[in-house]
Amino acid sequence: MQKLVLTFGLFGVCLLAGGRAQAQAVAPPLYYNTSSSTLSLNTLDSVATNGSGNAVLLTATGVDFNKVNRCTAVAVDGRNGRLFLIDGATSSLWSVNLNGSGLTLVKNGLASFPSDLALDVLNQKIYFTTSSTIQNNNTVQQMDYTGNNNTVLFTATGPGGGGLPGNGVSRCTAIAVDLLNSKIFIADAGAQKIWSIGLNGSGLTALATATNSIPTGLALDVTNQQVYFTVGSPVQSTNLIQRVNYNGSGLVTRFTASGGVQRCTALDLDLAHATIYLSDAGANTLWRVPLGGGSATTVLGGLTATAKKVRWFSGPPPPPSPGITGIFLSGTNVLLNVTNGYIGGTYYLLTSTNLATPLSLWLPVASNVLAVSVNFSLTATNGHIANIPKQFYILRVQ
Repeated sequence: MQKLVLTFGLFGVCLLAGGRAQAQAVAPPLYYNTSSSTLSLNTLDSVATNGSGNAVLLTATGVDFNKVNRCTAVAVDGRNGRLFLIDGATSSLWSVNLNGSGLTLVKNGLASFPSDLALDVLNQKIYFTTSSTIQNNNTVQQMDYTGNNNTVLFTATGPGGGGLPGNGVSRCTAIAVDLLNSKIFIADAGAQKIWSIGLNGSGLTALATATNSIPTGLALDVTNQQVYFTVGSPVQSTNLIQRVNYNGSGLVTRFTASGGVQRCTALDLDLAHATIYLSDAGANTLWRVPLGGGSATTVLGGLTATAKKVRWFSGPPPPPSPGITGIFLSGTNVLLNVTNGYIGGTYYLLTSTNLATPLSLWLPVASNVLAVSVNFSLTATNGHIANIPKQFYILRVQ
């Protein structure tokens, strides 16, 4: 719960910002998926970053049982407590609870092979790539968590350059999304490039080109506007973790596979602890690598199938702090203009004539449950008591 305290009194309006830490659910910090032509080896799993507590959350059992055939990629929504899973074999998207229960079909019958996904957890939207040997089936798409409003944002049209037709993008292999800076990043295993586009699919820009290997995974440092990416190859020494700035400058290699690390398949970042988590489809192992480079240490080895995506999970984030852009009195009505409203958030306006009154005894005078993430107004009809020297209001968010 977060609180903003508003005071109406003889001396005008006073705004005090405060809050209370939101309780976080106990959850393993890493989620990963394994993929195999053997049905029962397609799994969704969790493990602690020290390698303990490895648990299978979901096993694909095919058309006769849970309908999942191939665990291709996974993404984590900590805010809403869901994991989203791509099934490349049936061109489907699924979601489950963080403990693997509640399997729900989001969308099936996609036009081509879905390869990777990223989430807008505030607006409950899924961004995903499709990949195919048929050029125009390589796309970046978006849909709601419900599977509705499926929209193609970008289509790869091939070679380009040297006067050739096409936008230069060959295969849409992996995706990462930065909502703060309104960018989508694409790993292209065909052209061996990293690209960026806007959230609407415009503004295509090439950021980096891989040499003797193909880009396979993406992760973002949004604060420093940097893209970390894996490149993979059958040649061990050309399996790398690299980093490039959003503007295409500063390409550096942070890690080169050696020793037990065979293939750099996918990655995720724990920026708070300066750590990269790496999945290795060659050694079927999850690794930990220092963000600034250095040796890899094993998180979990001996997996029975190909290690695909790995996702670091720090626990559910708190809801965005609301902002107050306007406070108005109209007779006995109180009107608030509020920013940073988020989908599913429940907003309560409470009042008391005594700031020291326990919160449980404050009187609710208005509420609003948002269906979309949006700035909004909250009106408390007869929420102000006339001729009271001071009256206090709390905006509570749950």
